[in-house]
Amino acid sequence: MNRKTVVLCVSIVGALTMSSLSGCASEEKSPTINTDTSQKQTNLQKYTKYPEKNGNQDEEFDLVGTLDKETQDELTLIIDNEKVKIPKRNTFEKEDEINGDIKGELVKIEVNTKGQNAESLELTPQAKANDEGIYEKESDGDYNVIGKLINETSNEVTIEVHNGKKTYTKANDFEKDVDNKSQDIQGKIVRLEVKKNNKVESLEVESEDQ
Repeated sequence: MNRKTVVLCVSIVGALTMSSLSGCASEEKSPTINTDTSQKQTNLQKYTKYPEKNGNQDEEFDLVGTLDKETQDELTLIIDNEKVKIPKRNTFEKEDEINGDIKGELVKIEVNTKGQNAESLELTPQAKANDEGIYEKESDGDYNVIGKLINETSNEVTIEVHNGKKTYTKANDFEKDVDNKSQDIQGKIVRLEVKKNNKVESLEVESEDQ
């Protein structure tokens, strides 16, 4: 092999080596671009439990979920095992009776349809309920109870609350508010209006409680 051939080979090998090193360096410096847009929320209405009542024509709709996090500008709810972020509106307000940290509580958020932001927050009846299942008391002695329906007969209603099962006798004017009258509601969460004599006046099933 003559001298010219040796020089040419060395030059080619050197060029290839430098090109390879340059490529590696360039690859190491290139930033990783995160193209994941799953965090973007375009329509919070898909999380509502009232799709038939909260259509696009309404100015507001409700979201119910467990409060996971709250900052000055944003709320994070867990709805059906998914974390949903909701920006707060400038006029955002909480229910007056809310005191202290309510992380982990079941809450209801009113959301503005146009802006897709939270207008207000309140605790649900399940979050307000005491061990007896009572979540609201009237000045006249009547009260409201929430719990899981265990059994219903022509004369009684039995529900399960925090401290066990409670049975109420039906009042003579007892009423039931269920969308589908033939629907089997045993095992569902129900709300009861109870008179001060402990007789249940009405039973209601709400979608947000399920």
